[in-house]
Amino acid sequence: MRKWLFNLVLIMAVVSLAGVGGFSCRSKEQALYEQAMAALDDGLSGAAVEYLTTFLVRYPDSPLVPEIIFQRGTIYDLYQSRYIEAIMDFRELLDRFPQNEHAFAARRSIAELLETKIRDCRRAIVEYQRLIDDFETVVEDDLFQYRIASCFYELLNFEQAKLEFYQLINKYPASALVDDAYYQIANILQTQGALGEAEKAYTLYLARYPEGEMVLDARFNLAATLEEMEHLEEALELYNRIFPVYANKEAITWRIEKVRKRMESRGR
Repeated sequence: MRKWLFNLVLIMAVVSLAGVGGFSCRSKEQALYEQAMAALDDGLSGAAVEYLTTFLVRYPDSPLVPEIIFQRGTIYDLYQSRYIEAIMDFRELLDRFPQNEHAFAARRSIAELLETKIRDCRRAIVEYQRLIDDFETVVEDDLFQYRIASCFYELLNFEQAKLEFYQLINKYPASALVDDAYYQIANILQTQGALGEAEKAYTLYLARYPEGEMVLDARFNLAATLEEMEHLEEALELYNRIFPVYANKEAITWRIEKVRKRMESRGR
């Protein structure tokens, strides 16, 4: 999907190039640019990068420089998996041309690359926060808030992750991600050993979102929480209730057998 959108941007850029900065249709800059795009269309991303790099060396003052930097960074990202170089190009674009039309996309790419490819959640958090703070007209702030919370979870900073999920719930109550935030809060409480609070949180999620995507997992985790709280009868009842539709039969069968053995041992 991202490659399709990128190719559309390239086509639009080529079509509009003649009107940018007074360039004629036969300009040397346009010819070099079109060579890069033709190479990319032919599957030659390496040649495309070489042409774009040559462009930056030959025409450092061209009004097309921001476009060239952004496109080279995107090729590094989507076509060559050269994520460090991609981040460097996106940062150069933001440093030199902070008001450019690609500034938001560049900042977002940096955040996503740091989180998913570089696996540097600390730096990703900073970038996601910049997306929320610096681009007031963007409608995806709830998603970026969710990614911040998830990054703190990956860093095992559960308390801060919980606070960030609550921030999502309070600041973006209409977000489609709110239900998942409630579920993640319950998981965090369970991980922290706050079993009573976890029970309430899972129960709240199930009451608010009876058709939610994570309903089965929430019920399973609620049963596991009840089991840890020594509420064995309630746990067993819930395990049995979801058994027919729970995908991981091995896991739930093991849980049921374990609870039954504990109940039998308790009755002796």
